Amino acid sequence: MLKSKVFILTILMFSLLSIFIIQKKEVIFQEGNPIPLAVAISKIIFQDKEIAEVKGTDEVDGIYGYLVKRGEMEPYIKMMEKDGWRFIERNETTNALVFEKGNTTQSVAYQYYTRWYTIMYSF
Repeated sequence: MLKSKVFILTILMFSLLSIFIIQKKEVIFQEGNPIPLAVAISKIIFQDKEIAEVKGTDEVDGIYGYLVKRGEMEPYIKMMEKDGWRFIERNETTNALVFEKGNTTQSVAYQYYTRWYTIMYSF
């Protein structure tokens, strides 16, 4: 009797999880593999970080991008300023941050990921 209840409960939980994933697949897989983003989100939540690296398959120097809380661009700007870049402006029309280093101007694109996080695409 106990084995059948455990089996039924396991099948029920698996079925509910499958239904949830199928219904929310556009959100879950909007950036491809959701696992690197989930790892970065867990670092922000559980390690109380302001910014987290997102590692993925489309890597630039081993990093796919950075994740910050939605609208909080300051941690990313501070990180870029430590690397010698000077923040110029935030262009909300093109969703980009503009930085300058010497004679080089670089635009860093960002995209809102869910309603709580923003992905900063590294260059």
